[in-house]
Amino acid sequence: MKAPAGGKRHIPKKERRTLNTTVNPQRFQAQEISLSPLARGQSAVVLGGLRIGRVSHAVNGEGKTSWLWSLTGPSCSSLPRELRMCGEALTLADAKLQLRHSFDSWLGWALSQEGPVQWHWTEAPPERNGHKEGVAARAG
Repeated sequence: MKAPAGGKRHIPKKERRTLNTTVNPQRFQAQEISLSPLARGQSAVVLGGLRIGRVSHAVNGEGKTSWLWSLTGPSCSSLPRELRMCGEALTLADAKLQLRHSFDSWLGWALSQEGPVQWHWTEAPPERNGHKEGVAARAG
């Protein structure tokens, strides 16, 4: 498979694996989010050394731009429906703010569980790209 112009390969969803584990939600307290580029117009959102979500720049058919965001790390199957797991904003700053607000809502719930909570992420199979798509923030 050839890499696209941006140098990143697209791994089809059917070839990805979702890994489940637990995390202590206290690791996220008093942490700032950061963006880690994935591909052109797409970034992973990292907090406390784990990927918590993703933001992507989108252009619709009329040429209008927006930023799409989603929480991808927290397992939210038992959460209230009003918790937003994804959204759309006009600016990157607003997308980050909305994502952070949703994550903080999840964090409040997670801290009330008094122990580790479910966490999941997706990684590409190592044989496809030569390395695992890690969830830990890069040192330095």
